[in-house]
Amino acid sequence: MPTLADTSDHPARDQADYWRHLISSAFGPFHVQPSLPGAFAARLTGRTFGPVEAGDVRAPAHAVRRSARQIARDTRECYKLGLMLRGSCVLRQNGRYARVGAGDVVFYDLTRPVEISFDAHHIFTVVIPHRAVPLPQDRLAAFGGTLLAEGSRNGRLVSSLLCALAEDSAIEAELAADRAAERMADRLTADVMAGGGVEMTVDRAIGAMADQLNGTALATADVDLGTGDEPYAHHLGGAIVELVTGTASEWLGAPTAPSPEGAEMLRAIKEWIETRLHDPALSPAAIAEAHHISVRQLYRVFQPAGTTVARYVRTRRLEHCRRELGDPFLGTQRIGAIANRWGLPDAAAFSRAFRAAYGVTPTAYRAATTGIRRDL
Repeated sequence: MPTLADTSDHPARDQADYWRHLISSAFGPFHVQPSLPGAFAARLTGRTFGPVEAGDVRAPAHAVRRSARQIARDTRECYKLGLMLRGSCVLRQNGRYARVGAGDVVFYDLTRPVEISFDAHHIFTVVIPHRAVPLPQDRLAAFGGTLLAEGSRNGRLVSSLLCALAEDSAIEAELAADRAAERMADRLTADVMAGGGVEMTVDRAIGAMADQLNGTALATADVDLGTGDEPYAHHLGGAIVELVTGTASEWLGAPTAPSPEGAEMLRAIKEWIETRLHDPALSPAAIAEAHHISVRQLYRVFQPAGTTVARYVRTRRLEHCRRELGDPFLGTQRIGAIANRWGLPDAAAFSRAFRAAYGVTPTAYRAATTGIRRDL
């Protein structure tokens, strides 16, 4: 089920400001400048596909800009893709200009300054955390402002998948709008039924409508219709991540093959890490010290594998936790105890990391795989 936000539920003079708030909440701080003064009728429908946040956006002409100062205020590190369904835009990042028309998919990085000028448009976007893509972030970010399908087989596959998701999301958005309208109608009907008379009935109905226009009543713009994260939606998110990773790998070229000595060191370090995942103090510094190399050298050892040592440790810990959460014979063990056993003692941090990696909370994953629906 999607989450729906619509500026038309606010007075015309407030619509642009509300849209600025929506965009900054969904994608991080942005400067938004409408092309024309007055009303700004726009709609955003959000859905979650595992680690991927998707948005169906319909808006009039405007420009957006994300500066280095705004980026510094944002803790999120994400890539973003936009499939233009109607209209067009010009995107500038890394000194590169991308003219995006209907059917194009553009890639950019939210940790680098970006400027976008939109015509009236309908665009389907996906936001992917850096940590979900096992490729060097600095090199991949340099491709911001690139159209995916240009000379890329995987890019064309990404476009096809996003088109299918966009079509499905458009249907969900219309259903969400209908459900939101029904809820408002039900609320007004309840007020009418409780009015006790014709005059009071009219007064209550008019008052509720006025409250809605003033933004003080429950409005479509803030109706949470669910996370959009159906039980296996994370598989769709995983497919998006895999295809984007494949496309990015084509851009970056094949990684440099490690020397025999480097490959042997990587294997030995991974084996050493595997026996110490239970230790919360396991860190790149501790690993480097144990192998008599610097932290910088350690990161170089992992570079041909397309990951970092910290990411590798986190991934292995989460994978062990995922496997044990899916084991019905361990169903009597608390989730926190399992996480702690694999070096993840902070329950809140573990839950966030697990959801980011697999698209569901540890509790929901255990319920889906074992039928155990609470943390005993």
